[in-house]
Amino acid sequence: MPNNFKDPGSIELPLREYFVAGEPLRLADTPDFPLAFNVTLPVGFTSSNGNVGIRFEDFSVSGVESFHVNAGRSVFTADRVSLSLGWNALRVSGRYSVTAKASPLITMDTGGSMLDYEDDEIRPAGSPSVPPLDPKQKDAMLDQARAQRTRLMDSPNGQVLLSKYNEHNEVYNTVFVTSPAARTAWAAEGATKDMAEHTHSALDSKTTAVNPHSADATFGPKKVSYNENAFNQQLQIVVNTIATDPNFNPFDPDAKPDPNSKFTKASLAALTFGTGVSQTGNTKGVTKPLTGDGVYQNVDTQNKPAEATVEQLVNVLKQGTQPGGAAASVAEARNWRVLDEDDRRLVRRQLHAIASERAERDAVRVETLWSGACDAEFSGATAQIEFAVDDNGLRYSAATIALPAFEFELDDSTWNGEAADIVRERLGEVAFIRSLLRERIESGLADRIAEAARAIASR
Repeated sequence: MPNNFKDPGSIELPLREYFVAGEPLRLADTPDFPLAFNVTLPVGFTSSNGNVGIRFEDFSVSGVESFHVNAGRSVFTADRVSLSLGWNALRVSGRYSVTAKASPLITMDTGGSMLDYEDDEIRPAGSPSVPPLDPKQKDAMLDQARAQRTRLMDSPNGQVLLSKYNEHNEVYNTVFVTSPAARTAWAAEGATKDMAEHTHSALDSKTTAVNPHSADATFGPKKVSYNENAFNQQLQIVVNTIATDPNFNPFDPDAKPDPNSKFTKASLAALTFGTGVSQTGNTKGVTKPLTGDGVYQNVDTQNKPAEATVEQLVNVLKQGTQPGGAAASVAEARNWRVLDEDDRRLVRRQLHAIASERAERDAVRVETLWSGACDAEFSGATAQIEFAVDDNGLRYSAATIALPAFEFELDDSTWNGEAADIVRERLGEVAFIRSLLRERIESGLADRIAEAARAIASR
């Protein structure tokens, strides 16, 4: 067998030939990782508010050449060589940049009540004034909403509804955080706030209909019915969610939503929810009043609605964007929702608004809030290099890297203000950034070792 590598020493020396002392291992730069939306920025930047992120660049690992061979963990047999390496010290160093991209000031509590905040001073100029909720009333409404979630968990159908909500909640939050058009549509000039107050009272009374006839109650300055605004909100969430997908262009007649996209899945979930509501006999134009107990009875007993399909979602968009009634005819034949003229205007209005917002965001330049050095030094890293042995000698198989736990030190001495506090907090919470940097180091070491191991095996 023409194999000259029969012990650790015989392979350690040629391996070292491929590691130049003092030459660090370079790692690829990272993209911007989002940390927080709509943060108050320090004075002196283009906007008072911005979406904040962080990126890492110029990363390198030094000390790679200072490995030692763990003879006790290395294996040399007739058909296999497994070489164990260890490092007493590795140092990772690079630079970080905390970045900000201007964003509008959000006046909606997107993480809680989904109603406007109480400070009228931050309301955009020219927007209609809607009296804020009393803080005690808002707290009572949120407490009641939490109690309704608990009650929903008592039935299998309710558990499915909550599971769907939890699955897509992050996507819906992204839509509302990034899109002023979605927030404006949801507010509906105060109609949604009025409906929230009515729902709270109806659930307390036990006998009042949650969704009354328009002859009994209307909402907002335009005096819309409960069902009208509810079905409008369901439609705008469907449209705004799919329109937020950066990889989908709703104005391209040949474009089709990616069924694996999280935005497509969330949009389809909202569309399916509308189908489930229609099982109660309620539509945008037809009201079948239900008390709170009636709503739960319907949730408990209704059949599971058919899952909306990508074709059904595309049909909704076509009804809004294409002339003629071809798409509506398809919807009617397949028992899908047929949009009326107001619905079609809503679809067009939201699609154009989202497209305009996307163009504006693309035009906004990214600013650097702070930048500085970051590094980590640790001991105990190991590598296991596997070779197969045959009549031709060694053949490289794989390299496995194991790194100990370590923390990056960031020079944040120049950070100040609210944005600084938020970035520090989020960096402590966002585990995937640390995981990604760790994976970059592991893959970089594995690539360098694999390059040397293949060279040795080809000798």
